[in-house]
Amino acid sequence: MPDTKLAEINENKLKDIQAWEKQLGDNICLVALEKTGSLFVLEAKLAPNVWERVDKVYPELENLRAYFISQEDAHLTKSSLKKLLIDAKKIKKRPIRLRKIK
Repeated sequence: MPDTKLAEINENKLKDIQAWEKQLGDNICLVALEKTGSLFVLEAKLAPNVWERVDKVYPELENLRAYFISQEDAHLTKSSLKKLLIDAKKIKKRPIRLRKIK
């Protein structure tokens, strides 16, 4: 996710994380991120009560982000995406929502 900050952890916490990784298996890597309070996600509706991240629904749109720390950035992206979908002829238009994740 863009706009995230790696957590500053001490040596003991790093050893704990490495131990958890060993328990989970060789193909698992844990990443420590600082909590930012709220996170906002843009989602597109696929079916009744079925929502998916916009970057998964519209893979043809390069560099499309789904997660935002700032509500304003998320809202601006939603507006731009809706305008792009209205103007696009070959892309299926779907309802877009902005959801706050705690």
